[in-house]
Amino acid sequence: MARNRRPASRALAAPDRAAEAVIARCRAEVEPVWKRRLRALLLPTLRRRTGAAEIGEGFQWDRRRPPVFGVGSRIGRYAYLGGGFSATGPIVVADLCMVAADCQIVGADHRTDLIGTPTRLGWPEGERPVTTFELDAWVGQRVTIVEGVTIGAGAVVGSGSVVTRDVAPYTIVAGVPARVIRERFAADDAAAHEASIRRDGAPIAIGGT
Repeated sequence: MARNRRPASRALAAPDRAAEAVIARCRAEVEPVWKRRLRALLLPTLRRRTGAAEIGEGFQWDRRRPPVFGVGSRIGRYAYLGGGFSATGPIVVADLCMVAADCQIVGADHRTDLIGTPTRLGWPEGERPVTTFELDAWVGQRVTIVEGVTIGAGAVVGSGSVVTRDVAPYTIVAGVPARVIRERFAADDAAAHEASIRRDGAPIAIGGT
């Protein structure tokens, strides 16, 4: 079994960061002070159990079905991973990202192109790809995502979708496989929203197919 343990990706990028004013709103609006303080006490234990490199302030999870993800993963502030979330490899989850229950990240864990080697023994080589959820993305229930995909900032993924490729920022996708349904905002509105919630930094490209 040891031969099938692909090494985790190293030096994962930091999660997208929200503006401090937005984080301050989260502190005031997401949950009462007593629950926020209790959650802060539990976060170090969760970090140790999962091997995460970072779990940010206000992270929420289902304690009955805690998330599973690769060692070294990084999770930002006021992110949410629903019950049953599972990823064999590493993930980067930005501030304010929400992933509903039973989301599965699936990887190409066996090669099928090696002549003379059965699929059962076709171990992939190299580090596992990183699956990334950018700032303010929202993923619905029972979504399946291929390992290594990026869900762009502000994107929305409909429940039950199968995501096989990157999702552009501020697009709404759904289906099997997931396809663009529409843009979340008009281009000017998306840019204004982005400017109001993102910590100062380089602007991102809005929209796309």
